[in-house]
Amino acid sequence: MRTPGPGEERSLRVDPLGGLPNDFEAFFTHENSGYLRYAQQRLGHREDAQDAVQNAGATLYKNWRRALASPDPKAFAFKIVKDAVVDVLRERRRAERKRLRVIAQRRPDTSQDELNELAELDALDWATEELARAAPIQADVVRLRQAGLSYQDIGRSLGIAHTTARTYYSLGRRHLEYLLEHPDDGGAGT
Repeated sequence: MRTPGPGEERSLRVDPLGGLPNDFEAFFTHENSGYLRYAQQRLGHREDAQDAVQNAGATLYKNWRRALASPDPKAFAFKIVKDAVVDVLRERRRAERKRLRVIAQRRPDTSQDELNELAELDALDWATEELARAAPIQADVVRLRQAGLSYQDIGRSLGIAHTTARTYYSLGRRHLEYLLEHPDDGGAGT
């Protein structure tokens, strides 16, 4: 930085992030639809996805200067979105455990047919969760690809090469298919 000499005008350095809300709004508006697709893919419900993305937006706004200072603001923002989605999933699990405790106390009369129907509906969710435990990056790539993102965008968001994203998508899809065909093998380690 150079100090102004005699006769040169001295001015205060303007904060390059002074227009923070406008920059944030433009960024978040541009990325919002991709975040919503990802969150809805993970959560399965539009309302939950909107809540998660809104919470992520609030967190990102609070950390906007850190995001801009990071090497890749898009990756920084996506990490916040992923964390917000995980928070919703955790809250769901807590609510489900609480619901199961209440049901166990009442001992409802549930038929085997109803149980089989519920098991079929939950098979894909279970397989996706198993994939996320075994290979979290593959699971993220599969979710993002199914949400409509290109391999280049997925690579940029996850910090991997687009060719690696393509490979992880293929491996993740095969892993999901295997888990769905052999559910007993997938849960053997847990």
